[in-house]
Amino acid sequence: MIDRPNLDPALYPSDLQSLKSVFDQLCQESHIQPGSPEAENIASELVRLFQDGISDETCLLSAARTRHQDLRRAG
Repeated sequence: MIDRPNLDPALYPSDLQSLKSVFDQLCQESHIQPGSPEAENIASELVRLFQDGISDETCLLSAARTRHQDLRRAG
C-alpha cells in the first residue's frame, strides 16, 4: 500500500482490505471474537491509526499491537 502524505480521509477498497487483514490477525492473536466490544475497539483504533497516517500493514499491525497491549495492561 502506498503511504499518502496528504492524509486523504477517504478509505478505498485496498485500504479496507489492509485494515481487515490487520484486524483479523490481531483478533486471532488475542483470541478475540469479531463482533465483540473488544473487537470493535480494535477496529476503531485501526481506523484512527490509519487516518493518522499509518497505512503500511506492517507498521499498522505493530502500532495496533502496542496500543492493544497497553490497553490490556491498563485494564
